[in-house]
Amino acid sequence: MIIDNLTKFNQKKKLWMTPKHPLYGKSVDYKIIYGAVVFMQAEINCLSSPLNNFELERLLISGFRLDSDGMSQVLRLSKEKSVVIDKLIRAFASDREKYLLMLDLINVSLRDMKIQEREQESIQIFSKMFGVSQEELSLLTEFALGAQEENVPKCREILHRMHVQDMDLSPVDMKYYIMRLWETMECTQEMLEGQREVRIVERCMIKGDLILSRGMRLVFDHAEVRIYGNILLDGGELIIEESKMIRKGDSHRACVNMKAVGSRILVQNSEIDCRNMGMFIRAEAGDLRVQKSLIYRTTRGAAIRFWGNSIQVAETDFFDCYSPEDGGAIMIRTPDGIVRGCRFRRCEAKRGGAVFAVEGNKIDHCKFDQCNVAEYGAAVFYHGFVRANVHHLQYRACCPEGVETVQYLAKMGTFQVTGQYHIFVSTIIDCPVLVEAEGSLIIEDANLYLNNPIRCRGSLQMKNVRLISNHMQDTDMVILEHARNCRIHHCEFNGMGKTGGMSASGCRITVTKSLFRNISGGRAIYNAYSPEIRECVFNFCQEGAVYSQNGNIKRCVFVNCRGKSGAGILMYGSKGAIEQCNFKRCIADFSGGAIDRSLGQQVVKCVFEECRPDNVS
Repeated sequence: MIIDNLTKFNQKKKLWMTPKHPLYGKSVDYKIIYGAVVFMQAEINCLSSPLNNFELERLLISGFRLDSDGMSQVLRLSKEKSVVIDKLIRAFASDREKYLLMLDLINVSLRDMKIQEREQESIQIFSKMFGVSQEELSLLTEFALGAQEENVPKCREILHRMHVQDMDLSPVDMKYYIMRLWETMECTQEMLEGQREVRIVERCMIKGDLILSRGMRLVFDHAEVRIYGNILLDGGELIIEESKMIRKGDSHRACVNMKAVGSRILVQNSEIDCRNMGMFIRAEAGDLRVQKSLIYRTTRGAAIRFWGNSIQVAETDFFDCYSPEDGGAIMIRTPDGIVRGCRFRRCEAKRGGAVFAVEGNKIDHCKFDQCNVAEYGAAVFYHGFVRANVHHLQYRACCPEGVETVQYLAKMGTFQVTGQYHIFVSTIIDCPVLVEAEGSLIIEDANLYLNNPIRCRGSLQMKNVRLISNHMQDTDMVILEHARNCRIHHCEFNGMGKTGGMSASGCRITVTKSLFRNISGGRAIYNAYSPEIRECVFNFCQEGAVYSQNGNIKRCVFVNCRGKSGAGILMYGSKGAIEQCNFKRCIADFSGGAIDRSLGQQVVKCVFEECRPDNVS
């Protein structure tokens, strides 16, 4: 069969523009069996090889996106006719799949708007096998002929007759057979007022503002929506399924607003492109559910800004979401929310680069990639206590690194620890913290931003912790009041030039491999009783580094410390040891540039450099 160049060009163009087949979402095995049955029909034609059948090629390559391995399996299975047909009959889950198969069988059989007798007989046999009536087969044949002619009005009329016959085929299904079947329609307030429930399954344009009052329902199903105005839910319902929404106007901060109790939004398997013109959803009330969707290029606030009744966001991707406020992608100010299995990429905000949430919300199994923040929480800012409801979070290249999730302990009176309490995420402490005598506070792998000091009468253990003085002045970051126990390992105390480090009155402490820097307003360690201090660094301590009664200080480094006496160490008592320590540029006003000690303390193998007025007194 000779094909002219123009036909070849048109076929190539159609092959490239063809959308996915309505059954593309099925499993690969299903598509191979389905393709084998259609291949069997194409083999009946004696005038041309099935390998030259354009509609068969379009189905397998563009419709099903089968690779070379899948194509070879189609060829092999097409030889086992009865086995393949039995498998397909068992695989069919609805009449819709049978109608689509008959359409494909007719499509591959058409030659110059005609079907040969042998192929027609085969189609009749298949229709009886799959339980398709003659009336339904006649409508399907008419539609296939109309699609070959690109006769849009005729195809629309036939599709309407199919709906009258309760044939479960939508315009979206038929777009594979005639791509021009979709036309752009305009959705208006008048349509909503008249019909109360509007379902849109094609290209749609919303030029003005829409208000969904109580009892109204707007459904976008397999639609492509360009919105210039805004959709306001005042008790109504909005459903976006298998659709794409593109924002084209920036007259409102958010594309969709929800303000009344009883309003409901469902977004499922959809794509939302806000084109950097504002937020996607701003909800003051109602319920919101977002599943398996893609939301991107949002600005002027979080992509989803919610303080309504309940919210669930699951298995959804957010990228390029920017907010000058809290939460780049999601901001939840209601305690009943779930964010699960989501992915956030290149999101940025003032607090909470990707997510801002209050206590009670669940955030789990999420991934954060290249999320940034201006203040706190590169990935998550959690207003309240992080408990077991925040877990399995993964971070990559977020900035600042190491503080991707931050919890905020707000001004709510004194936070008293009477049992055992564990802090394992970075925390802003904006309320007084008191560890009672029977209490135990354990802090690991976290940054602490202190607006109030931590007072302890019980047990305090810290490991891999950075303490940063935030809004404190002329006090100590940690105040031990005859505490039972205090162990600090591999920690950093940064007084920011405003506060002291630790006040340890009447308490035995153990400090190892830690750093004290920028200390002012008090010593790095003050009034400790027989402390064990090993392998620590004290840098820029402006009112002295260590003041203790007795104790053992070994293998420590003191740099640029200042004080009235004993800028590095001031030790009193009858016993104690300072061993293998380095002192550099430690300067005192009166005596002991590096060390001011009593007669009982031993100074062994220490190194002094540029200390004034003397090294040891």
